[in-house]
Amino acid sequence: MIDFNVEINKIREFLLNYSKQTHTDGYVLGISGGLDSSVMFKILEPLPIKFIAIKMPIHSLQSDEFDADLLTKNSNREILRIDLSDIYDEFIKVLPDTSNTLANTNLKPRLRMATLYQVAQTNNLLVCGATNKSEYLTGYFTKHGDSGVDVMPLREYIKSEIYKMGELLEVPDAILKKPPSAGLFEGQTDEDEMGISYDELDSYLSGKKIDEKQRQKIELMIEKTKHKRCVPIFYKREEE
Repeated sequence: MIDFNVEINKIREFLLNYSKQTHTDGYVLGISGGLDSSVMFKILEPLPIKFIAIKMPIHSLQSDEFDADLLTKNSNREILRIDLSDIYDEFIKVLPDTSNTLANTNLKPRLRMATLYQVAQTNNLLVCGATNKSEYLTGYFTKHGDSGVDVMPLREYIKSEIYKMGELLEVPDAILKKPPSAGLFEGQTDEDEMGISYDELDSYLSGKKIDEKQRQKIELMIEKTKHKRCVPIFYKREEE
């Protein structure tokens, strides 16, 4: 039986040690009003190092902004709100081809990544991500967007474990109970977009037996998104 209070403390120790090792002053985190970034916020909040949390709406749902405000309203840490909606609109205007809706959608987390690194470098901080194991292994993230970070403390934890941490960390119920969503467009949910439930995905990743068709779908997702989990490939020159 996993003690998630112990796991949370181990993650906090890891974060403190890594900041010290890298001679940085702490971390910057993007928060969306979703579960993963909320759990990461609660893990970072009490640490005795510099910590900046940033809300970066891009034509975001009001409900997500409300949940992000609910998460941070009693915090004494530095909370920034940087609205990137106009920047996104101007970026789209100058592109020669905007016919690929997915590419346009993925621009949003990539703009957020650039913003996080601007604030991080200005303040001698590391960028902390909130991607979990379920998302990471299936490639359910934006390449050089929400994966463009210095540390991924939650990468070894499946979604159901993130929920357990969220309960222990007293993440607001509104966040714990809403359907997981990247909030990239109206009505979007993770499970609809992936075509598989987190229960099935977590069962597979835990070594449990699931429906054969769903198993094949997960394994295909893992195979097709390998490139998203690799450092850039390079040509290896031959020795003379």
